[in-house]
Amino acid sequence: MQIDWAVLLATLLGPILAVWASEWRQQRRALYDRKEWVFRTLWSTRTANLHPDHVMALNHMDFAFPEKDHQAIADAWHQYYAQLNADQGKTEDSLARWHEKANTLLSSLIHLMALELDISLPKSLVNQPSYYPSAWAKNDAQQYELRALQLEVLKGGRAIPIRVQNETL
Repeated sequence: MQIDWAVLLATLLGPILAVWASEWRQQRRALYDRKEWVFRTLWSTRTANLHPDHVMALNHMDFAFPEKDHQAIADAWHQYYAQLNADQGKTEDSLARWHEKANTLLSSLIHLMALELDISLPKSLVNQPSYYPSAWAKNDAQQYELRALQLEVLKGGRAIPIRVQNETL
């Protein structure tokens, strides 16, 4: 009985190669899903850079887009990171310039990520702010103001006004 080596080789290697190909596909899909999650999160929170999801996505950048494989994205991320940590200044004008630069850098980062993910997304669309209800913005501003006032009271820099009313029955 003569052994057909090709059949024997296929019988032995076929299942091994099938498992390997399946595992390779799953790993590539997981990598793409990580990248897409970071992209989608930054895209949807681009108007709210203090939102916890935005911060979480930024903290996943090195994991989803490693510098050794995505140099342009890593450079854009480092520039945006540096801007986020830069002094915003004390005047409205300096704050406006800081926000404008941060938005420009974030737009560049998102655009590069879209190109990497093969998502057709014109840069002009990236520059447009996402929907952020004005009530949310007002609520955020009020919460910021309340925290600032609470800190002033707790540090002794502001008194709590108390009005005593004398009612006679």
